[in-house]
Amino acid sequence: MAVVKRRKSNPDKSDRLALRISGKDRFALELLAQKKGTTVSALVMEALRGPLAEGLTVTKENGRTIYLPDEVYDPLLPDRVVKLAMTAPEFLSDSEAVVWKVIQEDPAYMGTDGPNFKMIRDRWASIKSTADDLLKKHSQ
Repeated sequence: MAVVKRRKSNPDKSDRLALRISGKDRFALELLAQKKGTTVSALVMEALRGPLAEGLTVTKENGRTIYLPDEVYDPLLPDRVVKLAMTAPEFLSDSEAVVWKVIQEDPAYMGTDGPNFKMIRDRWASIKSTADDLLKKHSQ
């Protein structure tokens, strides 16, 4: 009786990553994927999981260990930036850090219960514009 391997379906298959590799390396990946009975994409993701987990697992002050993408990923950019800022601000880019500063300094965005995500989303363009202006004005 033949055993049929079923591949796990991934709901995020629409996301793509362009990668430049030599023809020889692409051929090698295709051969290895064929040998393992998987896809090149699955093979690459398998190779990335270890370094991602190692580089993005953080221990919070309370001793809790978290995998950062599980904690902060959100399909909406404003929510994702706010969650990242609240969880691991050391991972913010300079421009994201200024956006976070604009959000923190406005009581309309930060209440006693935390960030007002809806207000931040609704005013995201204005927040970004203010942050860009601050960067231009104070980065010279």
